[in-house]
Amino acid sequence: MRRLSELRFQQLFHTLGSEFYTPHLPQGLQQAQWVRTNSSVAAMLELDPAEFATDPCLQVFSGNRLLPGMQPLAQAYAGHQFGKFNPFLGDGRSVLLGEITSNTGTWDIVLKGVGRTPYARRADGRAGLDECLHEYHLSEQLAASGVPTSRVLCIISGKPLVYRHGGFQPAAILTRVAPSHIRFGTFEYHYFRRDHAALRQLADHVIARHYPECAGTDEARHARLFQAIVLKTAQLIACWQAVGFTHGVMNTDNQSIAGITLDLGESSFNPEHDPNYIGNREDEKGLHAFGQQPIVGLWNCNALARALSPLVSAQDLREALLQYETAYLQHYAQLGGIT
Repeated sequence: MRRLSELRFQQLFHTLGSEFYTPHLPQGLQQAQWVRTNSSVAAMLELDPAEFATDPCLQVFSGNRLLPGMQPLAQAYAGHQFGKFNPFLGDGRSVLLGEITSNTGTWDIVLKGVGRTPYARRADGRAGLDECLHEYHLSEQLAASGVPTSRVLCIISGKPLVYRHGGFQPAAILTRVAPSHIRFGTFEYHYFRRDHAALRQLADHVIARHYPECAGTDEARHARLFQAIVLKTAQLIACWQAVGFTHGVMNTDNQSIAGITLDLGESSFNPEHDPNYIGNREDEKGLHAFGQQPIVGLWNCNALARALSPLVSAQDLREALLQYETAYLQHYAQLGGIT
């Protein structure tokens, strides 16, 4: 196990270049105090859980101090939100501090609730304590059920207060750990800008970090990448359906290229597996209802296909998309679902 000062942060996403992000320092919390710590996630990072008892650890994960090697940034991305394209999204309240490599893999370390970033638009950039606890508990339930998901290392609360759902509550910062925070919408962002060189660079970065089995010098590597993402997406959603998980906001900016569950703010479990169950109060038409999730997953893959069309032939994109349904049904059956 390592002490906090022994963590070595890499800047793999930084190597893509400034068109992929905006540097941004977190706005820390005053009177910071621990709310939740997660020893199992600390073990993933080879971080000694005893560090949670130290003030330097509290200051780092409350956004008040940076460790050597941290270079916080807010990622740029676009996305289809309930079917409508929005080219102007991005991390409005989160920063990627960097990546840490341990014996379990390479992990993004993200602080959520750090104040307004350049992508915040009209939002305050803060996270309320309740939503941070919601993400913590949901991600732990998913992980315990074997569903690929982001995890929460810790939650810290403090000042200021934020107004959420008709009342005030403490602001909080959540430390999220995931293999990647690259989204389908990250590719859509560069496709919208007609920056095909950036698309190629991003695709090669994703291959190198997340899909080494797709590597090669041939142009077909991008077709192999898309096929792999389609299959992982189908398998992820089969996991959701098998355990009764409803994401609530299956926009393409929330769909992970690594096949993990991201952005749990409107998520909930549906124990009865009611196909009409709606987890998001703003989804008035039920577009992302529990029973619609397999269809939305395929729709999102089609949106990614369009974004990758400058790199991958229409035939290869079509052939990969045709594998989605079979992959979904097979994995769902393996998990004990009814096909």
